[in-house]
Amino acid sequence: LLYSLVAAVVVLALPSISAQVSAGEEAFIVLPGEASRYSGQQGREGDFTELLATADKTGGVLGIFRQTIAPKSGPPTHLHGMEAEFCYVVSGQFNFKLGERIVSAPAGAFVFIPRITPHTFQNIGTEPGVLLFGVTPGGFEKMFAERQGVDADTNQKLMAKHHMQIVGPPLR
Repeated sequence: LLYSLVAAVVVLALPSISAQVSAGEEAFIVLPGEASRYSGQQGREGDFTELLATADKTGGVLGIFRQTIAPKSGPPTHLHGMEAEFCYVVSGQFNFKLGERIVSAPAGAFVFIPRITPHTFQNIGTEPGVLLFGVTPGGFEKMFAERQGVDADTNQKLMAKHHMQIVGPPLR
């Protein structure tokens, strides 16, 4: 089901931007344990991000990443200036804030977030939860690798570089 869902989203996204993909792109597969893995930023060290498909691999069409989120963890409310984002809850129990609305998202839930929509999420369970994210166009996913070990000022610059703006606190 999960892979069918991701394939459906990719198929929906590709027709509108297929002309942008360069002719040299190659098909690829990322096997379990092969994804680049990065720890969370300062204050979210219990979270991990695995980059499954980067803009470099997809010709810029999309980026796909899997996040393991610790209990009670989640990002501040933010928005993406260029990217639409989607998320599939693989495991766990989350609350998502979309604009001013807060919704419960159990395992199996799918969330679509249009660009410039303030949003956040929080793992409300007692165990780590797993989220599969995608962004289109791709590129934002690179931020997780670039911000390893950086200070708060550098992190702010990286967010600006990747069209991300903090607009409120995390869910609590």
